[in-house]
Amino acid sequence: VYVSEYVEDSGDFPEFENDRRKEREAVARIKGIFETIRNYKVPVVILERTSGIASVCRVFETINSTGTRLTTFDLAVARFFPKPDLRDLWERALKDYRILEKYEAGGEEVLQVLYLTMAAQEKKYPNPTRSNLLQLNNIEADWEKSSLSLAETYDWAKRQGARTEKLLPSRNVLVAMAAVRNLHRNKSIHEIWRDHDFVRRWYFSKIMQAGASQASNYRMGLDFMALREYVEDGSQPKVQEVKLSAEDLVRMRPSDVRYKALQNMFATTINLDLVSGDAINSESVLHDHHIFPRKSGKRYFLPSAMLDSISNRVPILGKSNQEIGDSDPKEYFGKLMRRSREQGTLSGFARRLEGCMIPGDPRESGWLDGFSEDKFEEFCRRRAALIIARVREIVGDSLRDTSPGPDESLDYED
Repeated sequence: VYVSEYVEDSGDFPEFENDRRKEREAVARIKGIFETIRNYKVPVVILERTSGIASVCRVFETINSTGTRLTTFDLAVARFFPKPDLRDLWERALKDYRILEKYEAGGEEVLQVLYLTMAAQEKKYPNPTRSNLLQLNNIEADWEKSSLSLAETYDWAKRQGARTEKLLPSRNVLVAMAAVRNLHRNKSIHEIWRDHDFVRRWYFSKIMQAGASQASNYRMGLDFMALREYVEDGSQPKVQEVKLSAEDLVRMRPSDVRYKALQNMFATTINLDLVSGDAINSESVLHDHHIFPRKSGKRYFLPSAMLDSISNRVPILGKSNQEIGDSDPKEYFGKLMRRSREQGTLSGFARRLEGCMIPGDPRESGWLDGFSEDKFEEFCRRRAALIIARVREIVGDSLRDTSPGPDESLDYED
C-alpha cells in the first residue's frame, strides 16, 4: 500500500502521470525488491556448546573455504586471542630473527617446535596435528626460545647450501631439528650436532627421497624422536637409502623434490666460480646456469627435458652468468681455456672444472669437442655420473646407484 501511494502521490515520478501501465510496472518492481529481501534465507551452522575445538575449527575453515584459505596458524590466532596475541608474537619474532623472514617461515612452525618440545617433556607421543597445536598451553612463556631455536636451525640449513627460500628442500625436517635444539637450550648447536658429517649425511639422505612427502606430521614426529635419541644417548638414527641413476639426473626438472637437495650439495661443495675462479661463500649470489643454453634446443633440436635437467645446470656467480649470456659452451669454454693457457693457470682451470663436475680435462687435445651440440646427450650422461659421485661423497654408502651396468644395457639393447 505504501509503495503504491508513494508512486502515485509523491510527485517523484512525473513520467507516470498519464501512463497507468508504467506506474503499475514500477510498483511491481519495487514490491519485488522488498519480497526478495523479506524472503532471503541466511544459512546458519548451529554447534553444540560441547563441541570440541577441533570440530569448531573444521566448521570455521569449511565456511571460509571460498575466501583465502585459513592456515593452522590463522586458526590458532583466533583460538587463543586475546592472550596470547599470536599475531603480535610472530611479528616480533620476524623482527628479532630476520632469517625467519628471509626464508618465509610461518608461525605454525614455532607452534610445532613448541608442541614437540612439550610432548617430549610430558612423555607424550609427538604428533603435531592441527588439533594438538590448538590445545597448547604456556605458549607465551616458551615462544621466545622456540623462535630462536627455529632461527638457528634455518641458519644451519643455510650453511648446508639453502642460500635462499627457493632452495629450501624441506621445512618439516628442519622443524624436527629445531625442536631437538629447543629441548637442549643448555647446549650450543655445535654440541648438539657434534658429529657434523653424520648429521649432514642423515639430513641429505632425508631430503633426497624421490617423491617423498615432507608435509607429514607423522614423519616429523619420527624424525624428532630419532634425533632426540641421538642427542641424548648417542644412538645414530637410521640413514635412509638414496636411490639415484644417471637417467634420473638427465631428466630431473626443478619440480623434482631432489633437485633442491642437489642444488644445496652443489652450493656447499663448489668453492670456486667456474668462469672467474673467484671464491664462493654462503653470501655469494649464485645463478642456476644452463651449460648448453636453451636457444640450443630450438637451433639444434636438443631434447628439452635434458636442457632443463640438473645435468645441464651449474651454479655460478651472477656476474659470470651475465658474462656468458646464452653463448654456446664450446665458445665460452674455448675462451676460458685459451685465457688460462696464456696466464699459465690451465691446471687451476682444470681443478675448477672438476669442482663443478664438468667432464674431461682441458689439458687434453680434443676436450672442446665434447661440447659440440651433437655430443649433448653424451655430455649430460657423463656429467650425471660425476654428480652421482659427488652425492656419494656426502651420503656415503647410503647411495644406491640404480643406473644399469654395461651388461644390463647390452641386454636391453638386444
